[in-house]
Amino acid sequence: MYNDMQKQALTVLKNRYSHRKFIDKPLEDEVLDEILDVGLAAASGGNLQPVSIIKVKDIDRKTEISKLCNQGFIKDADTLLVFVIDYFRMKQWAIVEKAPFGREHAFRDFIIAIEDAMCMAQSIECAANLLGVGNVYIGTVNARYEEMKEILDLPELTVPILISCLGYADDKGMNRIKLKKEVVVHEETYKKLSDEDVKREICEYKYDNWLQKLEGEVLDKYIKHFNDVATKVNGEEWAKKVTDKIIDQGGINRAQYRFGWHYNPLVQRSYNEKIFKFYKDQGFKFLP
Repeated sequence: MYNDMQKQALTVLKNRYSHRKFIDKPLEDEVLDEILDVGLAAASGGNLQPVSIIKVKDIDRKTEISKLCNQGFIKDADTLLVFVIDYFRMKQWAIVEKAPFGREHAFRDFIIAIEDAMCMAQSIECAANLLGVGNVYIGTVNARYEEMKEILDLPELTVPILISCLGYADDKGMNRIKLKKEVVVHEETYKKLSDEDVKREICEYKYDNWLQKLEGEVLDKYIKHFNDVATKVNGEEWAKKVTDKIIDQGGINRAQYRFGWHYNPLVQRSYNEKIFKFYKDQGFKFLP
């Protein structure tokens, strides 16, 4: 079915994890080139490859990006790869060949470009893992568009969407528990989980019934926070159910932490106007 080398490669990929500590050892040029070559061979809609990768090694620029993304370990990585949706290059091609160009008007087309970027990024992550190079994705670049545009000297019709930090790792990482195959993979049509399935497969299996215990003034602070958030995004009726659950369990569970605190929906949606403005200023015309 598959040979020992293939089996070993599969084992590496199945046990991949994100690294956030790097040693002071440069990546060899040939190693980085191999990783990039794998990325360039990734699938792409129409083979148009509407993506550019900006390779950042300069310590001052890495430090600036690290501060912008509020993640100190970024500057310690040997190389940052910034994945950029690049319609500027495609438009240049159209101009040279006297072809009509209007891809910046189509949101569907932009979604395909994001898919292409993620195919490229994931191919690079796989190659890095197979070569023993630590790596971690950084998504917060999408909250710092204007600053990243200046740092990277980005032209119109480009959008930075993702950073991959590469370097030799100084930690064993954390191979987090993933959802089981039968929860994620659906046969032929979508199958909804029952509440019992959710409790067993997500609350218990994946998160081991994680609970951050709270009491006193700290608990009161969280209750007020979650009441405010849930009221604004889901209404008063659901907000009461949320706060009652927090009081009953004496703290917040993993779903509450992720959806109401770490990824606060009020904060997340507050970026909408800024993000839409950046896209329009960059020349994308698919937004109303």
